[in-house]
Amino acid sequence: MKPLSLLLAVALVLAACTRPSDPRAESRHQAQVDALMQQLSIHEKVAQLFVITISREPEEETIALQDSLIRDYGVGGLIIMRGPIGPFVERMNHMQSLAKLPLLIATDAEWGAAMRFAEYLPYPRQRILGRIEGRRAERLLYRMGRNVGRELRDLGIYVNYAPVVDVCPDPYDKSDGQRSFDSDPQVVGAYASAYMHGMQDEGIYACAKHYPGHGATKVDSHFQLPVVLYDRAQLDSVGLVPFQRLIDEGVAMIMVAHMSIPAIDPTGVPMSISSACMNGLLREEQGFNGVVITDAVGMQGVAAGRTPLEVNTAVYRAGSDMILMPDDIKLSIDAITDSVATGVWPLEELDAKVRKVLELKARAGFFDDGYDPQVRDLDTKVAEARPPDPA
Repeated sequence: MKPLSLLLAVALVLAACTRPSDPRAESRHQAQVDALMQQLSIHEKVAQLFVITISREPEEETIALQDSLIRDYGVGGLIIMRGPIGPFVERMNHMQSLAKLPLLIATDAEWGAAMRFAEYLPYPRQRILGRIEGRRAERLLYRMGRNVGRELRDLGIYVNYAPVVDVCPDPYDKSDGQRSFDSDPQVVGAYASAYMHGMQDEGIYACAKHYPGHGATKVDSHFQLPVVLYDRAQLDSVGLVPFQRLIDEGVAMIMVAHMSIPAIDPTGVPMSISSACMNGLLREEQGFNGVVITDAVGMQGVAAGRTPLEVNTAVYRAGSDMILMPDDIKLSIDAITDSVATGVWPLEELDAKVRKVLELKARAGFFDDGYDPQVRDLDTKVAEARPPDPA
């Protein structure tokens, strides 16, 4: 075993106790969601499912489009990419000011806010963390999760697309091998569980990815569709094991990958547009009842040979509750709205998706009296999260 990275040791602090659930708060949140479901139009409900991108130095045309998507269409979520924190927070605050309902903001912070913002201290990558042994590792990962959760909550970010729970058999033979805790599914499940609980105990929604397990591929789904030829016995004994543990322990979200697994869906379509995967395997067999989202829908693993409208509607129909980083957003919202309004697609299906998204927002306190989505005192928050280097 290698010693724990000094960087992690410096960054970790003592964790507080797990928050008990509050039945009265849950009842209040359900009442808030019920009221909103009555108030929102079909068009507004559909828009709540879309997660748009805040990128570095967007063009004026992009800014105008995004402002319109929030102000006029009611898009429900944002994902933050990499760049200086100040301009991002300024843009986030502006977009929140346009929203009818507070925006659910997400990011990829697998090794902390530093994965997106250089102003923060980075934690070690998951493969390094996976080399810590025993219960000590789980305690440290839990504490790391608490700290990462506080970093993100200070920035108004309530979803972390982490942890990665891929079981990677050859981690050093892959460009993304550092994102996997281990080649042992039990280790991956234990370490990912500890990290997840730390974040969720801080009120940050964890998202296990990349379902049903991307570790067996050497093809990057950003550029082409990976095909995994494992049989079901191999899937059940390896890739699905850590996901099942996190499902059983209450992970809020699961991200489905753009990869073909004929043992799950013989048609060969990506898992991200496969009802056999999302509804059959994930929901019915593994019992997940949280929010399902796919990897970014512009990735070539699903986008190749399909228009953005085709991808967005296929993801929706296959079972995803949210649509991440889509193109042709207005066209897609209008098309899904029309299909639901005319009875081609069931309203009950839409309502089930929207209710899950609104429940995330309600549990985060977005609809409580006095909630303020604006990020304030940014410099102080960054300074507190990143202590000065020792002399």
